[in-house]
Amino acid sequence: MDHDKKILLVIILYLYVRFFWKRGLKRKRDNDSRMTGHQYTLELLQGNPKQCIEMLRMSRESFVRLCAHFRITYLLKDSKHVSVEEKMAMFLMMIGHNQRYVVIKRRFQHSKQTIHKFFYEVLDKMMLFAKDMIVPTSFNPNPNIPGHNKRLRKVFKGVVGALDGTLIHAIVPKAQQDLYRGRGKGDCYQNILAICDFNMIFTFIVAGWEGVAHDSRILSEALSDPDAPFPFPPPEKYYLCDAAYAHTRGFMAPYRNVRYWLGDFRRRRALTNKEKFNHAHAKLRNVIERAFGVLKARFPILKRMAPFPLATQRNIAIACFALHNFIRKEGLSDDFFTQYDQPNVSLQNSHVHVNGNEDEVEAHGSTADRDYMTKLRDEIAEQLMQNIE
Repeated sequence: MDHDKKILLVIILYLYVRFFWKRGLKRKRDNDSRMTGHQYTLELLQGNPKQCIEMLRMSRESFVRLCAHFRITYLLKDSKHVSVEEKMAMFLMMIGHNQRYVVIKRRFQHSKQTIHKFFYEVLDKMMLFAKDMIVPTSFNPNPNIPGHNKRLRKVFKGVVGALDGTLIHAIVPKAQQDLYRGRGKGDCYQNILAICDFNMIFTFIVAGWEGVAHDSRILSEALSDPDAPFPFPPPEKYYLCDAAYAHTRGFMAPYRNVRYWLGDFRRRRALTNKEKFNHAHAKLRNVIERAFGVLKARFPILKRMAPFPLATQRNIAIACFALHNFIRKEGLSDDFFTQYDQPNVSLQNSHVHVNGNEDEVEAHGSTADRDYMTKLRDEIAEQLMQNIE
């Protein structure tokens, strides 16, 4: 055999091995569980109701309504082999149990690439969903709307909700970690500003700020952001906030350097008019602490975030707020809301400031606005002092 024929034979053998020989071998399946993802989803929908609550972090009825809502409103569609219900179940298990792709891969019997694709498909739809779910309040201070402490809300006549910040765990590149570290803590966090009504429904959020950002700065930036108009209350109306925020028109803060925590008043009742005001203020503002409590209990990923890009981490947090609102608005029985739906649950948030330096608070509003709110606060304190609790 001459040299040219040998070369030709080598080339033919190479091409056969490269393109044909491996095709004849039967590839071993990576996912070989007898229960497919479709079957597991059906088991969640048709099996023990507690299983759906434990795995998807919501009741079966809420899950069915959620999937139907995404089919109709946001055009989330079945793919060739994966239904909307299965896509949503994978997404909820990831944010409800902080699961990685590999765990969902084994449970639903799909490749990691498929899990990744459908996770982001649902997350993108969640951003549209959030715009419809997180909407400003009607600014109706009517004490007959759902919520507790109706008698106190009659005294705080103009109150329309509570405003506060909360820290959500974040995975941050090393070069940016100093900006995201919590105060005095080793972990990194994103700081989220939120407003909720007295039914624990969030009406406004700003997500993605660095953990070291001061609450008052986030609020000041939110007030001037043209891309996300802040729901500033009309005249005579206001939000309750802690002392990390300026006490000015539209925002009522407690008296500084006066007892404030609900637990402090269990040991010794309020005596002065300022203490009575702070006690009443804390009872009403406690609604947003309870709302944060429900949110983080339902979605543990907010306490220990998975290593997604920062933009994705921000969007996951927004999706959790939107799902929280959807479940509350549907009005169905929910174990998580039941747990936190007590008016005087004490949830001391390390994020709250009461005795801080007032110079650290970034002021907004005019002197007249601040004087107006100070006078209104003093009038409420006197009214509370005259009333017998």
